[in-house]
Amino acid sequence: MSTSTLCFLSTQKSQTAIKFNFDFSFESLAHGGYADSFIVSTEQGFSPLGAASTFLQTDLGISYDGEIRESARWNQDKNSAVSLLVYPSQRPKSILRGIVLAPGENCLSYARFAGNSYFRPKPHRDYYYSVSYEAISFLCKTLGARNIAISHLSASGKFHEHMAACHVEALGHFCIEFPDLAPESFTFCGCCISREQLLGAQDLVSSGIQSSHRFIKSSTSSRGLAKVITIDWSKH
Repeated sequence: MSTSTLCFLSTQKSQTAIKFNFDFSFESLAHGGYADSFIVSTEQGFSPLGAASTFLQTDLGISYDGEIRESARWNQDKNSAVSLLVYPSQRPKSILRGIVLAPGENCLSYARFAGNSYFRPKPHRDYYYSVSYEAISFLCKTLGARNIAISHLSASGKFHEHMAACHVEALGHFCIEFPDLAPESFTFCGCCISREQLLGAQDLVSSGIQSSHRFIKSSTSSRGLAKVITIDWSKH
């Protein structure tokens, strides 16, 4: 198994390889040294989170059925706030530093941001950007992540190229602001993503990220073993 490099996101003081691997398991990415942390959708069942349940439980030392599954369901179906659930590893010798269960368009919190177009609307930029930035920030600043992998933060089969662009824009702003903490790699992985859907993100890197980061208000609480990071960008 190997990953392919899409492009390099370079700032004056850092460089992050943006990669992809669509024929993967979380376990093989981790054991291959391609990922020390994951940003994964709360979607369960036949999904990246569901497929990785045994590995995540074993490596992180956190019960999947007793802890992760219930929290993922809560964040998807019951929590109207935009919240990320962060699970730091509970094992000192784990491969992963931790995972982020990130919300997306299939979550209750996205309903007020969804468009009303007859055709499938473009994903809400501020929602996906803010979720991405806060996930990357916590993994790098708090858990010391160096190689982040991200699955589709959408309903199954509905990944959109603009989601990838939002992820990369957020990554670029983080790397500019905190170059010493910039990850070495950022890998798109798993099902529902195609190479063509990453071209917009690649163009964004090639043309240079011209926008600047906007302040995001956040608060942190606990839910079991998870850190719950609730975010709000609407008033800033």
